[in-house]
Amino acid sequence: MRRFLTLALSASITTYVLIVLGGVVRATGAGLACPDWPLCHGRLIPPLEGLILIEYSHRLVASVVGFLTLAVAISAWRRRIFPAHAALAVLLVGVQIVLGGLTVRTELSAWLVVAHLGTAMAFFATLVALTARAWLRDQPVQRNRFQTLATGTLVATFGLVLLGGYVSATEAGIACPDWPLCYGQVLPSISGPVAVHMLHRFAAAFVGFLIILTAAAAYRTQRGRSDLQAGSAIAVGLLVLQVLLGALNVEYRLAPGVTTSHLATAAALFATLVVLVVLAGRAPGVSASPLSSHSRIASGEAGPVGARGVSQRVLNYVALTKPRIIILLLVTAFASMLIAAPGTVSPWIIVFTLAGGAASAGAANAINQVLERDLDAVMSRTRRRPIPSGRVEAPFAFAFAVLLGTVAFVELAVLVNVQSAVLALAALCFYVFVYTVWLKRSTPQNIVIGGAAGAMPPLVGWAAATGRVELPALILFLIVFLWTPPHFWALALYRREEYAKAGVPMLPVVAGEEKTRQQIVIYSVVLVASTLLLFPLGGMGWVYCGSALALGGLFILLALRVRSERTPKAAMRLFAYSSLYLALLFAAMVADRLMV
Repeated sequence: MRRFLTLALSASITTYVLIVLGGVVRATGAGLACPDWPLCHGRLIPPLEGLILIEYSHRLVASVVGFLTLAVAISAWRRRIFPAHAALAVLLVGVQIVLGGLTVRTELSAWLVVAHLGTAMAFFATLVALTARAWLRDQPVQRNRFQTLATGTLVATFGLVLLGGYVSATEAGIACPDWPLCYGQVLPSISGPVAVHMLHRFAAAFVGFLIILTAAAAYRTQRGRSDLQAGSAIAVGLLVLQVLLGALNVEYRLAPGVTTSHLATAAALFATLVVLVVLAGRAPGVSASPLSSHSRIASGEAGPVGARGVSQRVLNYVALTKPRIIILLLVTAFASMLIAAPGTVSPWIIVFTLAGGAASAGAANAINQVLERDLDAVMSRTRRRPIPSGRVEAPFAFAFAVLLGTVAFVELAVLVNVQSAVLALAALCFYVFVYTVWLKRSTPQNIVIGGAAGAMPPLVGWAAATGRVELPALILFLIVFLWTPPHFWALALYRREEYAKAGVPMLPVVAGEEKTRQQIVIYSVVLVASTLLLFPLGGMGWVYCGSALALGGLFILLALRVRSERTPKAAMRLFAYSSLYLALLFAAMVADRLMV
């Protein structure tokens, strides 16, 4: 069942990324960058530049979604679970493929664009519902008034998304040049594009009212259902953000970052309502849902709820983001920006990039703590975290993470650029769905592959400063990627018994301590070698080269001591130095570049 759930989650999140990329295609006018279909300029792989790259990336991710959907359907049919949902998903992805081709061939006909968006959202809802139902499979179904209200809100939101798609396709988005009024009036002369635009505004107000009504009902009639209350809180938070983005769409005249964020937030809100409908149809208190804390608290895994003061609550939520880890990620992003555009990148761009990156990483860390709360409760190093200690309930932690991640994407897309926002979103998704959900509990290579998520900040920083991802940025990615295994394996050696007790297949648990020490040495040598690539390929000078050799030499020396001394002290010495090493290495890059 866990493998099926992983497939369904992967398909859902990839579909969300596809929808966001569709927004980028629409916002940048890349829809006809490939004038033919299914080929692009008559080629399977066209020149990957400019708008062609955007449209081709959209098509490529669409292909991945198609294969994932088939994998989900085959898995469902083999297990004889949710066959109707699986069949509907396959049908909708087939329709979507046809509509995608027709949209190109008819040169973006408005009604086909709306149909393409509507089918995408219906397909997305099917996958999200399938994932939620699989996660809550053991809980019995119940019918109630709250589910009816939530379903009505979901249907109304779907209609609003279709109307928004028509507004975008007919370019009625700025038919009213001001907001919240239109030409300074509540009811202007309604005709043509103005009528379409005003209809969208009134429909949005109606849907907003329904969402607020649903949230009020969750808190008034669903006492004890923290999952429903948290889901409603997410919906209201996304609604507020969506209203703000609607105003910014008018203010910034449909700037690509704003319109993409508007669609991304709409898709997140839509998915939230789908999950809310599924949750509402499940009886409470029967078995633990993925976001439920009740059975864990009742079994004694969580301690009593801590201080209720506002400051303590704020600190608890801050702790969910793992701020100490975020600091090191921000160092690499900040250095990457200064290296990419020394002396030219705006201080405001730096501030906005670091703020968005911190929020995105914090959201990923918070979701990680929600999904790993059972492991955290077992290990002494993590059992005092907010969720296993009972200071924050899992549903509210998840709500906080979703809102934080959405705000991060919007902030980066609007205030920095779409490229940095998409890269930050990709890092979040990879960390949560590839590393936490799939790799962490299934393979000793979890840290190796999962390290790609932690290596993304240099790419985000480079894209924020230049709007591109170039070779030096990829080398920075490689450096952090290779740094991750020896860093975490050193900690795993020190905490081997705890990982074994928790059932996490870290390398020392599965392959043994001797094999782990050998791998630490190998990765350390390769890491230091990779840092020297910046000298011939990244434009770095002798200041950096000398620093990399000195810092890397100490890293390898400590790695060799881990292998020769075979003591926990030696492992922790390497673990502690590895964080300092990465920070000093990136500082040396900045110093070298600024001295040129």
